[in-house]
Amino acid sequence: MKIYWLIFILLTGVVELSAINSIDSLLIELDKTLSNGHLYMEQKEHRLNRLKIQLEQELSSDKQYDITYRIIDEYKSYMSDSALVYVNRNIQLANQQNNIAWLIQAKLQYAFVLSSSGLFIEAESILKSIPKKPMDKEMLVDYYKGLELLYINISIYQEGKVLTNYEESIREYRDSVLYYLPDNAPERMFYQFLIADSDNKSDSALAYLESYLAALHPGTHEHAKKMYNLSMLYEKTGDTEQQIKSLILAVMSDVKDAVKENRALLDLAIWLYNQGSIDKAFAYIQYALNDANFYNARFRFFEISKALPIITSAYQQASIEHNQKLKIRLYIFSILFFVMLLLAVLIHKTALGKARKKLKETNENFEELNNNLNHLNRELSEANHIKEEYIGYFIDLCSEYIGNLEEYRKTVSNKIAAKRFDELLRSTGTSSDKANEIKELYVNFDKAFLNIYPEFVSSINKLLVKEARFDIKKGDLLTTELRIFALIRLGITDSAKIATFLRCSLQTVYNYRSKIKRSSLDELKDIEEQIKKIGVPRLP
Repeated sequence: MKIYWLIFILLTGVVELSAINSIDSLLIELDKTLSNGHLYMEQKEHRLNRLKIQLEQELSSDKQYDITYRIIDEYKSYMSDSALVYVNRNIQLANQQNNIAWLIQAKLQYAFVLSSSGLFIEAESILKSIPKKPMDKEMLVDYYKGLELLYINISIYQEGKVLTNYEESIREYRDSVLYYLPDNAPERMFYQFLIADSDNKSDSALAYLESYLAALHPGTHEHAKKMYNLSMLYEKTGDTEQQIKSLILAVMSDVKDAVKENRALLDLAIWLYNQGSIDKAFAYIQYALNDANFYNARFRFFEISKALPIITSAYQQASIEHNQKLKIRLYIFSILFFVMLLLAVLIHKTALGKARKKLKETNENFEELNNNLNHLNRELSEANHIKEEYIGYFIDLCSEYIGNLEEYRKTVSNKIAAKRFDELLRSTGTSSDKANEIKELYVNFDKAFLNIYPEFVSSINKLLVKEARFDIKKGDLLTTELRIFALIRLGITDSAKIATFLRCSLQTVYNYRSKIKRSSLDELKDIEEQIKKIGVPRLP
């Protein structure tokens, strides 16, 4: 009997190990996909540029509307502000042509972008202003999908607490979508899955969703959304392995389609944090935060801000422990150094002749070891200082944003309760507010960087020919070009990441990097490598 139990335990361990290895393999593939994220963004921009060129060439209203509709479709899960610009263009075109169908389609797209951005009141107002009478069945399907998405997003914003009336509304809208979908439409299987899932019929729900997924192509936003639904279904049934696999595949499809409005990566980061994989969780939640900022998804940022301080704190603690290990190694090297020094003295006393030769060799080794110790000590001090400076700055900034979001949420709730919708609309902020926030971010970055590297600008000038040098007076902040080189000094060399942080195009980053290479002194082979070596930062 004991043998059977032992065999059972061994087999269980093998199955669990296989599941872990399978997830680890998918995570490795996900990391490769994330590292190529800038390439997928370039492909998205290339598609958009081709459509914009076509839009400039087309003269007929029909063609203009169709091409603009396709541009909105590309932008709506990629960059909300740009999507809204083209939505307004189609609304104007529909009004000019007095085309009710166009106007309804444009408003449905408008509501989708507003809902995805977190502007729920505005999205609801747009949807409820659309008359249902002139809609055909296809429009009614999109209309009820828009309402379903709106109330799902509102429930997520309310920390997952779906109110009874929202739950009933979502079910009602799903029934309406299913009613108006054609009998042969593949999407019927997905809505049958949603209804079966809400009725806790897991087996039926899984069968519907797997049938629908079989017709979808990986690497599309539609595939990503349905894989995310599948992960939630597996979470309900307690199948953690399949839940996480589905979640990873959802993230990969979103990254390949350059989708910035998503939730899967945040859920994956939280799961990894709970598993103790702090470094990977921190990297993923940073990626999710960058996506939310790029898309300007207010309520996604609110979700991320709840998990970010927890994961950041754990990451900081892990960094402290890593530094402690480095210090222990330094102490061990120091002890070894003194032991070797003592041995050298003994050798000198016992065998002066041969010892002199060996002592010379030993001293050379000591010198090299001492240099390595000093170098390691400097690197350790530099790394500690930079981490303390930037982690402290990052935590302060996150804390400030969380406070602002909490205050904004309370204000929204109070004004909704008081039905002061016009006042709420005026308080949502303007593009100038966003510009001021970005300007403040760069001011804080410049001050933090120049506090650590006060001689950075003068050191850069020493690497350049006279006519290319920067004229920055004491107290001035960095220019965009200098910020690029500041990021390179901090180890951020990926042009796409630099462009995202500085809110400029990839071409601008490439141009500045090429310019400084042309302006460097003749004897310098690689000026960027020289920039990475610019001075030891000023330590406190």
